[in-house]
Amino acid sequence: MIAGSARGIYLSSVKGSSTRPIPDRIKGSLFNILADVIPGSRALDMYAGTGAIGIEALSRGAKSCVFVENDWSAVQVIKKNLEATRLQGKARVLSYDVFEIVPYLEKNNVEVDLIFASPPYPLIGKSSYRDKLLILFSSLCSKQIIQPEGLIMLQHRKTDFELVSEGFSIELFDIRIYGDTQLSFFKNTMKRGHSL
Repeated sequence: MIAGSARGIYLSSVKGSSTRPIPDRIKGSLFNILADVIPGSRALDMYAGTGAIGIEALSRGAKSCVFVENDWSAVQVIKKNLEATRLQGKARVLSYDVFEIVPYLEKNNVEVDLIFASPPYPLIGKSSYRDKLLILFSSLCSKQIIQPEGLIMLQHRKTDFELVSEGFSIELFDIRIYGDTQLSFFKNTMKRGHSL
């Protein structure tokens, strides 16, 4: 269920187990943490699933949100949920693999202040995939798609691996743990006008 302007509306889900919705209590905690950041922000919801996180951001005052999801069924559900919440005018839904999205965002001059990333847990459990994801985050920073001091929230399973951001254009600055779920928060450390 959504809070904010679309309060009380239940979102449709994707059939099967291809997506993993964020539990309501964790979503509530996330948006309490970001309460001062959300209003007026431009968001990017990667691995969007049902669109629940991006839609929550819009409902709580985000200016816009780009949803990125490569599962066709999930894309249709995101569009349905945006219509149900009447937030489609502030949204763009893209059927893309997240690792192929940078050229599109560059070409269309997309700038965001906030990124939500909730990749499948089995994938982010692999060090090679984590490195690939950190490189993607750095690319979004260096190409000034995510703005200076912009934030990235990465949702993953609580594990023993370390998210080492040294050598990248991002800094891990906060971690919140809820049961077996961890929310890791990064910020863009690049200054405007500098690129790799």
